[in-house]
Amino acid sequence: MARARNIKPGLFSNELLVELPAFDRLAFIGLWCLADREGRLEDRVKRIKIELFPCDDYDVEAGLARLAAAGFISRYQVAGFSVIEIINFQKHQSPHGSEKDSTLPDINGYLTVNERKKNVVVAGSQRKVLVGELSFNVKEPLEPVIPPLDNALIPDCGILIPDSGFTDSPNQDQHHSLNAGEEIPAAGSDMGSVGEDLPPEEPGPAFDPKSPVEMTLDWMPDADLLKAYCVHFGVTTDLFTKEAVAPFTAHHEITGLLQPQAKWVSLLVRWVKDDKNRDSNVRPFVKKDAPSRHTGFAARDYTAGLVQREDGSYAL
Repeated sequence: MARARNIKPGLFSNELLVELPAFDRLAFIGLWCLADREGRLEDRVKRIKIELFPCDDYDVEAGLARLAAAGFISRYQVAGFSVIEIINFQKHQSPHGSEKDSTLPDINGYLTVNERKKNVVVAGSQRKVLVGELSFNVKEPLEPVIPPLDNALIPDCGILIPDSGFTDSPNQDQHHSLNAGEEIPAAGSDMGSVGEDLPPEEPGPAFDPKSPVEMTLDWMPDADLLKAYCVHFGVTTDLFTKEAVAPFTAHHEITGLLQPQAKWVSLLVRWVKDDKNRDSNVRPFVKKDAPSRHTGFAARDYTAGLVQREDGSYAL
């Protein structure tokens, strides 16, 4: 995520930096915006190219190598992380107090943890923690719970998933597929023989609305999940064509974020609904023709009181 940073006038007169090409100097400034509050960012050349130079033919790998050789950045690998650290970043930058702690370790494998009060960093309260000792800020994982279909809810929405087993019939128990006290028919009974000649259906892959996925250009929302959110937001599913979904996927694909399926569908429905509202607010501009003050020229006799000459002109 890009962040706002400060540029000091001394940057342009730095004797070492001016020896580098102009694009390298621009890349150096761009790295500040990509770095976290400790001046670190992931060493991902393609991602940096997309974020800083999407329309320029610039060799980011070569530029990073020149910046590292000049001593402006440090590139290292530790504990499975590939990291770029900007030298003297904290000396020249003042990150906002609410900016999150860095999730990337320093060259020795330590994370910097800041004590906070009301989500604002408390000055002078930093401590170093090994990158492997993350339990200080992470709760113990809970056992996975598979909710019953008769009580399935979409996250962040509170509305029921379609086809979840609910029935409108007052004579049927809504908390179980079988009524209370009803016996399960035996395999040899008449009810068990219905459809026994049909081939068994192969169960398809289970769809989990909470499963995190990365947005891709060919992503399309789950039909049942989309239907549920459309009911919640008051729009129809007919609006969600490939042409309507394409701008949404193109906008979010470049971010590389991982979101649950339900979250992506919720964002998509909001996106399309906002587009629809904007289109409905467009009104054609009607240009009114104002009456001209210069009228009556055709009816006026401009030869009145004049004498016509032999050549056809007029004189007093």
